[in-house]
Amino acid sequence: MAALRGEQTTHRTATIIKVDKEFEKVLTSLRLLEKSCNSCCQNAIGLQLVALQGAPSIWMLVGALQSALWFFALPPLLKPYWSSCFADFSSSTAEMILFLLIIPFYFSYIITVALPPYLLQWNFFEQYKISRDPWPWLDRQESVRRKFWSLTYKTIAVDSFGLLFVFPVMLYAKSIVMPHPGLSFSDDEWPTYRKSCVDMASLALLHEFAFYWTHRIMHMFPQLYKFHKVHHEYKQNNCLSAQYFHPVDFVISIGGPAILVSALVRPHSITQFQFGLWLLYTNFDDHLGYAFPWSPVRWFPLACKTDSHEFHHSVNLGMYSSKLEVYDTVFGTNKAYNKWRKSRYDVTDK
Repeated sequence: MAALRGEQTTHRTATIIKVDKEFEKVLTSLRLLEKSCNSCCQNAIGLQLVALQGAPSIWMLVGALQSALWFFALPPLLKPYWSSCFADFSSSTAEMILFLLIIPFYFSYIITVALPPYLLQWNFFEQYKISRDPWPWLDRQESVRRKFWSLTYKTIAVDSFGLLFVFPVMLYAKSIVMPHPGLSFSDDEWPTYRKSCVDMASLALLHEFAFYWTHRIMHMFPQLYKFHKVHHEYKQNNCLSAQYFHPVDFVISIGGPAILVSALVRPHSITQFQFGLWLLYTNFDDHLGYAFPWSPVRWFPLACKTDSHEFHHSVNLGMYSSKLEVYDTVFGTNKAYNKWRKSRYDVTDK
């Protein structure tokens, strides 16, 4: 009898242990399901927030206010020092200095706009992330992280070469090929807000037209795409990819349009400086990886949305503009993007 009771006790104990293990498996499955559901909900909410970039909201007012400060406050703030800073230089040297003044903005953007969301990974920022894939520097696979850092070092070298050598050489070549008087740095010719508005609109529309077609041509011809594909080494955008171009691509689609349009419009130097800041900010914003609704370059009706360039990098199709959606609409190269956007967000832009 004692042996039988011992056997029964052992059997009950084994059964209880088995039930406990099964129950633990069920709890684990439920936790995973809950985590998956939460992740799906967060992704769905995030996607909808990305889709709302440019829609009326308090954040749109924040973006508009930043633009207003850039357009209305920057010129009077700089006017007392402007002409004296360039008075002792020739026109070509002054233009070179004007360009170099924009470069510090490159670093200030990275420090103040890009690094906080990249490093902090706060949900407030992450809800506006366009790609659902993790950032490569945070990827679990060491090979992915190693590849990212290798590309980063290469990018820093290529960016420095383009900004500090290629573009200055192009400005110098312009002064030889087009020796007519360059930009004005005079207080006497300081532009009114109306004049600045007209010149800014002319610069934006002409530059975007030139960039659209040079960018599209770089995709159309294999002989040129072999240079442009360097920029497309980044499948998931981050701000490092903004100025990452092969020198040939940089000359054709970046430096070329900028210098040509400036020579055609011939704005005052302060207007050119403001436009340069807008170009650089928009280019960074194209590649930031976040569709922030408070962006100062995305709130107005004709502005491209940040995810349009993310789409371009991920599928390499259409959306050759980056700042204004006018020409992709006119020439019909936004159809694949609109289809992707509708399927991804279940929205239709009006």
